[in-house]
Amino acid sequence: MQVFETPASPEESVIALLMQAGRRLRTRHPEDEVDPSCFPLAKRLMCGDAMRVSDLAGQVQLDTSTVSRQIKQLEYKGFLERTSDPDDGRASLVRLTDHGRATMEAAFRRRRERIKAALDPWSERDRAQLQKLLTRLAADLRVANDLDAQAVDTSSESQLR
Repeated sequence: MQVFETPASPEESVIALLMQAGRRLRTRHPEDEVDPSCFPLAKRLMCGDAMRVSDLAGQVQLDTSTVSRQIKQLEYKGFLERTSDPDDGRASLVRLTDHGRATMEAAFRRRRERIKAALDPWSERDRAQLQKLLTRLAADLRVANDLDAQAVDTSSESQLR
């Protein structure tokens, strides 16, 4: 049994709980053929046409090198394919294969079923409240992250002067 410290503040408690929930959501289902770390890429690729790796990295807010490694993993397994960018022959576009799309749809279905099973005992009101509060938290974190990025940009500019 693991023993954890009692969080010293509500903020620390939220961080600990979100990290715990995140670990549970990233736990690989026995039938998953893809590492859950690749899910954001696959989810984004399921929403549209082929795209450049750099554009995909920007859309999922990950470093291009991280996305490139994940792309190689998906490509190796036959879930993704590369084609030449018709606008720039030096660049390539990536897209899910039919097999990749079917595999990812099944993985996302299993993930939804896991959440549904966890929330089934909850009242409709509790589920709605959870969704409302998580939506609000995500939006507020996005604003806080943007403010942090602006502060870093401003600090970097002042150091260059």
